[in-house]
Amino acid sequence: MTEKNKVKSRKDRIMEAALRIFADKGFQDTTIAEISKKAGVSEATVYENFGTKEDLLFAIPEKVTVETIAEFERVLPYIKGTEARIRAVLCSYVRLYHENPDYSALVLLQLMPNKRFRQTKAHATIRRSAHILLNCIRDGIEDGTFKNNVNPYLLRSMFLGTIEHMFIQWHLKGLSKKEPVMDFLDPLIDNILDGIREKDQESGLVLRLNIDDARLLNEMMQAKEKKEKREYGVSRKSAKQDKHLNKKKE
Repeated sequence: MTEKNKVKSRKDRIMEAALRIFADKGFQDTTIAEISKKAGVSEATVYENFGTKEDLLFAIPEKVTVETIAEFERVLPYIKGTEARIRAVLCSYVRLYHENPDYSALVLLQLMPNKRFRQTKAHATIRRSAHILLNCIRDGIEDGTFKNNVNPYLLRSMFLGTIEHMFIQWHLKGLSKKEPVMDFLDPLIDNILDGIREKDQESGLVLRLNIDDARLLNEMMQAKEKKEKREYGVSRKSAKQDKHLNKKKE
């Protein structure tokens, strides 16, 4: 293992430990000593990698959001249709918050109300993520999927604000991770889109493709393309052999 990978692994362990303790005890009541002990590193290592406890706090959502944006950029080009892309983005938000309750509790209950957090690089990265949804909505207005008088900023706020409110209540009520939060997503999307969709569009089958489905579809398409190339290569080789035999016969 290279020194760079060692540092990266150490930083990941520190952030994972900090996330658990921040979510459980809150930022103010958490100490660097607790974080270092749980991460299996010295306190000096924590300070060396993150500077301050607050810097460590802000580094967590920045890392998660950068990874989320990278995932969007990989798979969204393979999802056809504005509404399908919007569903994929929102599904990703809900799954992230639901499957990582420590993270959603930290972001929604501790960081979003923090004025200093809104001035950080981490918050700017989260805004970049939200801008992806904004672009999907703008695409829908431009291609005629949605009414041309739709305010894309308002629509984005309706989607994300409702999801954030839903998860804040989820945490405050102490609901289980098994709570079927995902079941609320499609009705939410349908209720909002029904009000802004152009009425003259033909109704038909709606393909609801989430991020994981898109990744699988991409892999299947790549496998099919490789198979076709192999078959094409075999076909060309066979044609050359036939041509060679015909020349010999002549």
